[in-house]
Amino acid sequence: MNISMHLTMKKFSGLLLAVVAIGMMAPGFLRDLHAQPGGGEQQPQSPQLTARDSFEIANAENKTLESILHSIESIDTARQNELIQWIITDRTIRSRVISALRKQGYPIRPNSLAEMTVTQKPPVADNDMALLRIVVEQIGIYGEPNIRRVLGPTLYDEINSRQGYEFTLISTAPEQDKIQFIGMNASLFGGDIIFKSGFGFGVNLGDDYVGYPFWLPATIGTYGILSEAGTDFRLGIEWPLGESGVTPFTISQGLQVRGSKLIGAMAFDGELKQDLGVLQEQSGKLGLGVEFRNAFTPSVTSFPAFALAGLGTPAGDNYATGSGGHGELSARDSLYYLKLSAHAFVTYNFPNQSLRGAYVELGGGLHIIQPVTIGTVDKNGSTLVNGVPNTNLELANDSAFTFFDPFIKLGYIHTGASGQGYGISVQYSNTLLTDAWVQLFSWLQIEAKYSTVVGRNPYPWEYKDYVMVSPKLILNF
Repeated sequence: MNISMHLTMKKFSGLLLAVVAIGMMAPGFLRDLHAQPGGGEQQPQSPQLTARDSFEIANAENKTLESILHSIESIDTARQNELIQWIITDRTIRSRVISALRKQGYPIRPNSLAEMTVTQKPPVADNDMALLRIVVEQIGIYGEPNIRRVLGPTLYDEINSRQGYEFTLISTAPEQDKIQFIGMNASLFGGDIIFKSGFGFGVNLGDDYVGYPFWLPATIGTYGILSEAGTDFRLGIEWPLGESGVTPFTISQGLQVRGSKLIGAMAFDGELKQDLGVLQEQSGKLGLGVEFRNAFTPSVTSFPAFALAGLGTPAGDNYATGSGGHGELSARDSLYYLKLSAHAFVTYNFPNQSLRGAYVELGGGLHIIQPVTIGTVDKNGSTLVNGVPNTNLELANDSAFTFFDPFIKLGYIHTGASGQGYGISVQYSNTLLTDAWVQLFSWLQIEAKYSTVVGRNPYPWEYKDYVMVSPKLILNF
């Protein structure tokens, strides 16, 4: 149900209330008319009303009229988030609005410094925007006809256009928030395709919850998505990237993208972000987030080709990859893969009235890194069978590394005239991860992620720091 329909229902309920009020007064009016000369039978005259009685009657009628007007003019708070709202900071426009209100008899100081908030109905057809409310110093004027009458057509159209004066946007309905048929976004960190029904598909690179952006986990995730108001649920499978995830490559001018030190392993992956809806709008928003990733036991064939290097040469150790310390020329450090990642957190978005656009996430969880080595089943020390490499390989797991992670994230999203203008967040969970983006056009963003190890030395599967920059394409059909 759109905003126009809600306002229509409000007006209908107000009109109905007015009819009821008139109906309640009608019998007395008809009785007085009937008592007039020529009106029929004479009725006993009512006792004369005192000044106090007249005041009480007038006060009751005034309250009835206020109730009727309120039902017509008020905005349904359940649909408040669909409206466009901004604060007028332009001195000239503020002065003109205050002057217009004073001329209409509203008790407002000419030098008032109170916030002047405007609420607008988003365009539904032919750019048909309309002002629904202007509030300053507890004084509110409601409805397009009334606002136009008070401000005058010129000032009304100037404010409604949101052009040529300074203002701060509180909330908006960006084009990409309302999917017409298909909403799409794509970057080097992944992308989504979401249909108008709320269902869709997603692709993801990286595990930000443990500070591994881009392809550091050496996997690519594919998901089914359910995205509705206040709910984002994703469920899918992570797939090994193989050689492409661990092989560095150069883009241009010597800019090299480093490969992953981890080996990808197929995994089950799920994620939920849910708005709990337990707070009033003026108190902010409280949400819950959960992520879970559990790797299946990998096979030898799922590892990149370099992991099998050296298996066809004589060696004193049965494994071409070892835990180190064996001393053989063919021995090398273990391979590592992300076996488990599980985190839960609560999210608090600050209200518009204070720290607008800021949010904080607090929680915790754990992740497990599994070392694995590859070798032959031949226990006689030979890696050759009839002169060819022994392909009867097996995996050997060393003791896993389990880490318990505190999870804290601080973020801020700046909302500009065309929607969300830029955002930045700083997160600590295993590593320090910073994510920043800026919106260049309604269809294009630039995003950068930087991860660094703090307070300790990097593990064998980590870099000291890692940075990746990507454009992000945003489309809505």
